[in-house]
Amino acid sequence: MQTEPYSTPSDALMHLGPGLPDYVTPAELDQLIDGTLAPAVIADRYYDDMGIADGEVNVGTDEAESRADLLGFVRGEIADAIQQRKDIARDEAMDEELQKLRTHDNRAHAEKLDIIDNAQALGATKAAIAHTLGISRVTLDKMLREREDRALFNEAIYTLIRRDMAGSDQVELFEALGIRDTSGQASVFLTGLSTQTLDDLREGERELLDRAKKRARELT
Repeated sequence: MQTEPYSTPSDALMHLGPGLPDYVTPAELDQLIDGTLAPAVIADRYYDDMGIADGEVNVGTDEAESRADLLGFVRGEIADAIQQRKDIARDEAMDEELQKLRTHDNRAHAEKLDIIDNAQALGATKAAIAHTLGISRVTLDKMLREREDRALFNEAIYTLIRRDMAGSDQVELFEALGIRDTSGQASVFLTGLSTQTLDDLREGERELLDRAKKRARELT
């Protein structure tokens, strides 16, 4: 028999067990997680089963304190179980996204980038993504940077287009929108920038064009 008291029933459970997943049935755990079973029911069951009342397990709390402590323990275990299920669901979703990348040869470039985004959002590392694609980390970083450049140049080129500009200039700018050749976009953007009067720029547009100009000069 335990002679030196545990400080609380939850302290005893940490040493003796069982933890909640080993104590309740799978159906009861589901009910605790979805809120259809009150945690107090399991806390009271712990109190009765642990042998606290008859001294089999000696704790330094009275009955009311013991039941309250066990309720807190059960609630903490429920929170851990919920987080564990979230982690499992996230890992499964990440594995699914990585599996999509394993068939990347049959997918459009833009679709691959969307899958990469999803995988990263779910916690996949760049190293894991690059390994799945069969490319180096450097190549993956280049793909992501090119996508950032395209987004920047698309916005900047669209900002340059004016209704009163020559039709041929409009066509050249429009044709540069969305293409994968970021160095080509950079050249078209710089040419368009050099021929435009930009006195009527709205707030934020000048800063956008300045960022695009700096990046375009790095690429050309």
